Amino acid sequence: MRKFKSPWYYWHTGHKVIALSSLTLSTLILWAVLGVSAGFSPWGILLALLLDAAGFWLALLYLLLLRPYVPAFSGLQEHVDALIIYQFAVPMLLGFLLNRASSFLVARLSGYRFN
Repeated sequence: MRKFKSPWYYWHTGHKVIALSSLTLSTLILWAVLGVSAGFSPWGILLALLLDAAGFWLALLYLLLLRPYVPAFSGLQEHVDALIIYQFAVPMLLGFLLNRASSFLVARLSGYRFN
């Protein structure tokens, strides 16, 4: 599991080609899977790729702090929940897994030596 690093790990350790290549690969795959076939928002896909693990914390922040203030009596809370799950949480989860897998694949193909 230690081999599945974030693209930002490669960016900060000076392997910028690996980071950019893995983000490009993740973007293409995520766009094909979520954007074209499932009709997801491009903003959700972009956030999923750029925020990576921070998306989990943002979804938790919404659940714990913001959700109680959305009025449930008008049906608005159900719409906001669906929006958060469909346009934010699902792309974040898939983006997290896809980022790690594509980073591993690109690093391995480019000859990166794992410790």
